Amino acid sequence: MDYRNRRWPRTANPHLFVSQATGCGVEPVSHVWINDVLGMPTSRLREDRLLHEAEATGGDPRRICDLFGLSVGAALRYTGTIDQPGLIEHSLRNAGPARRPEPE
Repeated sequence: MDYRNRRWPRTANPHLFVSQATGCGVEPVSHVWINDVLGMPTSRLREDRLLHEAEATGGDPRRICDLFGLSVGAALRYTGTIDQPGLIEHSLRNAGPARRPEPE
């Protein structure tokens, strides 16, 4: 966030990630940008944030629903992980960059 605020101090873009192309607008960065810059697919990033929020809120499904637009059932699946010691830490440790196929 510090880098974003220094790089684009007056941007009206409400999204967390801002690029050279989106800094002057309000559209989000592309899935390709996230994959290339962060080295992971957007689905893995979203899952990581969901698990982190479940842990940070002590398993509050309402908060998960509000923040991520999930159904109650989906939010309960994520908040259920906080009852399993070490699961979130394991997920975060193994959430490294996606492996790219080697050229033939």
